[in-house]
Amino acid sequence: MTEDTGGHLAYILGAARAQAAREDVQEVTLLTRAFDEPRLGPEFARAEEVLGPGLRILRLSTSERRYLEKDALERALPELQRAFLDRLRQMGARRPTILHAHFADAAQLAAAAHAEFGIPWIYSCHSLGAEKLRPGERPSPQLARRIARERQALEGAHAVIASSRDEAERQIPSLLPAAEGRTHRIGPGVSLHPGGDAARARRRLAPFLRDPDRPVILAVARPIPKKNLVALVEAYAALPALRARANLVILAGLRDGLCGGGRAQDGVIAGLFDAVDRHDLWGRVALPRRHDARDLADLYALAAEDGAFCNPALHEPFGLTLVEAAQSGVPLVATRCGGPADIVARIGAGELVDPDSVASIAAGLQRSFADPARLQKARAAALAARHAYDWTAWAAQVAALARRLAPTRTAP
Repeated sequence: MTEDTGGHLAYILGAARAQAAREDVQEVTLLTRAFDEPRLGPEFARAEEVLGPGLRILRLSTSERRYLEKDALERALPELQRAFLDRLRQMGARRPTILHAHFADAAQLAAAAHAEFGIPWIYSCHSLGAEKLRPGERPSPQLARRIARERQALEGAHAVIASSRDEAERQIPSLLPAAEGRTHRIGPGVSLHPGGDAARARRRLAPFLRDPDRPVILAVARPIPKKNLVALVEAYAALPALRARANLVILAGLRDGLCGGGRAQDGVIAGLFDAVDRHDLWGRVALPRRHDARDLADLYALAAEDGAFCNPALHEPFGLTLVEAAQSGVPLVATRCGGPADIVARIGAGELVDPDSVASIAAGLQRSFADPARLQKARAAALAARHAYDWTAWAAQVAALARRLAPTRTAP
């Protein structure tokens, strides 16, 4: 777990598994960079890893063996591109039918493969650099280069897959209007751990909370500033009646302690602890250091018992955890900026808030808990979310798109 470990990894793995399960797909290969980082585990240095029938990971090695954060990957791209093209040359007739590039760094490799081998490619942005800028703010040189790569990716891709209406109709056209006609909105699925157990979640939280039997307001996000988690604590602190009714549980990534997780993570964790301390919220707020997929499923089950899920991000490109929570029957309170507005509209339930306003976040939580029909609405929204966001349906739509882009070859 690093600052770069987010919903996009769950997206890529869920999508790949659904594609590999299709009868018209021979093989799905996930291509990434190999690195040696003992604290993250030895598996990331393996050249190949089989995940299941027709599904594998290939890792390209370069002279830089360390783990590189996303913002530092730029300098490794030329060598990665050469390694990728060498691998494709070695594959001969087994070269892929189609490529799906996730983020602009991968798009650079896909464009090079198309130039040499004619392989068509699809691009998913996931998170555009321009969305990080506040009104009137100028990008740093590094961010400007990223935005240029993203624009170039949109120019070259044969098709673009967007997860939300906001991404398809606002974010992408704002960066490159000409890409709108090649953009396809295909909502992803989610991969939930089965059998969430609310009682187990209460036992897990008991060491943190004075009254673990209260409902919980749950937030799950990477500990980076744009996720706006400190504002959620401030909003909770501003509502005495809500503090008396519900506990606040924040899963802010995985950490070994207060320090050592990187500058951004350490800053957010320090901000969370400071806010809890300033408002005397110990015993009402839980900030577990670690969690796994089962813990998350258990917490969703607990939050579905008259609690809520809150995503207060300054901007959320899509919002996979919102879909997970919705499918688990949890009432939603979410940022109005980005994909969550589309999710709330599609499932027909949830409160949207202004993430720049602590008062707005607090008001959204108040509205959610004051609604006497909230749990009934959440149950109906769970059914709608399961129908709207499904990996099997996603894979079918992408396979149809792939056939149009590469009609003379078998699907990827």
